[in-house]
Amino acid sequence: MEISGVILAGGSNRRMGGSPKAILQLEGKLFIERQLEEMSKLCSEIIIVANQAEYFESFLTGQYWNVRLIRDLHPGKGPLAGLQAAMAEARYEELWVVACDMPFVSAPAAQLMLELRRGTEKDFQIVLPLIAGRLQPLHAIYHRTCKLVIDQLLDAEYYRMMALIEHVGSTVVEESLFIQHEIPPDFTVNVNDQADLEKIQNGLR
Repeated sequence: MEISGVILAGGSNRRMGGSPKAILQLEGKLFIERQLEEMSKLCSEIIIVANQAEYFESFLTGQYWNVRLIRDLHPGKGPLAGLQAAMAEARYEELWVVACDMPFVSAPAAQLMLELRRGTEKDFQIVLPLIAGRLQPLHAIYHRTCKLVIDQLLDAEYYRMMALIEHVGSTVVEESLFIQHEIPPDFTVNVNDQADLEKIQNGLR
């Protein structure tokens, strides 16, 4: 489909000792491998936004023809800055954006959100899930028209993703709709530290 996949991997990873969460392993695969395999089912291209390129260059060489590695335009300013960089480079108007610490990203979930965005008369710039009562802006669909607002927010030193959602047209997909479509809602599970990783590993045993 004509949509760009974006993996935001530019964080400092302090709670994981500085090692990128994207190269954590689960069931014998790196998080980034799991994400690339799933996102390739839906996306015509995938952009990894990472400021520590050395962790990814050797892994990507020769394996993924449709993947590009780029850097933040404003390093250290969080996922909003990573999204800005991706929108400046993306070939397509719509972007499926995920955080690199989500090992269960879901192409069916992204496709459902994409179809809802395209199928409505309203011009929603963001479609995001509401899972376990929490909005999940880091497994969501964005339209590139958001970039103007992102630029303005970063210039004003507003770095929260929720600030973007508050300033553009967005719609929320309830957890019940994913379940109705037989899509497990664990696609937004993320790993912040070693304890989170162990919890997920134990749950798979």
